[in-house]
Amino acid sequence: MERTSKVMSAREAISRFVPEHCESLAVGGMHMHNNPMTLVRELIRQNRKVKRLITSPSACINADILIGSNMVEEILTAYVGFEHLGLAANFRRSVEKKTVKLLECDEPFLVYGLQAGAGGLPFIPYPKGLELTDIPRVNPDLYRFTTDPYTGEQVMTAAPIKPAVALIHCQEADPYGNAIFKGAEFTDRQMIFASSAVILQVEKIVPNLAQKYGSTKVNVPGFLVSAVVEAPFGCHPTASHGYYTFDEAHLKGYLKSCKDPVAFGEYLSRYVNGVSAEEYPSAIGMDNLKALQTGGGSNE
Repeated sequence: MERTSKVMSAREAISRFVPEHCESLAVGGMHMHNNPMTLVRELIRQNRKVKRLITSPSACINADILIGSNMVEEILTAYVGFEHLGLAANFRRSVEKKTVKLLECDEPFLVYGLQAGAGGLPFIPYPKGLELTDIPRVNPDLYRFTTDPYTGEQVMTAAPIKPAVALIHCQEADPYGNAIFKGAEFTDRQMIFASSAVILQVEKIVPNLAQKYGSTKVNVPGFLVSAVVEAPFGCHPTASHGYYTFDEAHLKGYLKSCKDPVAFGEYLSRYVNGVSAEEYPSAIGMDNLKALQTGGGSNE
């Protein structure tokens, strides 16, 4: 039987697989690395609202720009920020003004919750000691305690996290959705296994991934992937491991724009709503993008 290609544009992928009012959406990437920004920007262009945004243990512009664009009702996260560049202004302001509900959790909740969601588990127990933090008291609805059937002791648990849709960045994929992380996986692979639909953006589409790297190196099975979007420099202004580093100057400009609604609107007009996914690299400048490239990968 001939396999069906899952390759499509960002526009088509978001239109087909993200509902206009998405109940839960996960965005991959950690800190300023491997954020699926081509897909995130397309989400904004199509005004796909998200009831619950789910992040990795450390989110960045992938969450902050959605919040600043009034796309998010509530966010399940442990942290949103820009590493050494500071905190995420749109996220912080929206939480303080209560225009976005913060479901604050610790990093293990996201890691274990995604593992439970990926494995079809009803819940997953925490290691001993983590129940001593204040987080369970801040958000008692997120944490449950149960009795260990082997010891009789009380243990804290995390609920399964099962996003309706996940937006994920991998470095390479074949047309059928089989893909490879050529750097850190973070919690992105768990998001893929836990989600009902997965849109994958990649730097390159290659005809036969298993032939190129060997079948054991392919760490995303294609049957879990709904759509594959080829997006060279698609993580910009964050990094794509093995291909390019993050654009610190651009990120600083983004953070500066977040201080003023007019300036932020101008940023969105210039880099999101005013350009298509295909036009974005030209808006940044190919020379600027190529200057970010690292030794291991190439978008050419």
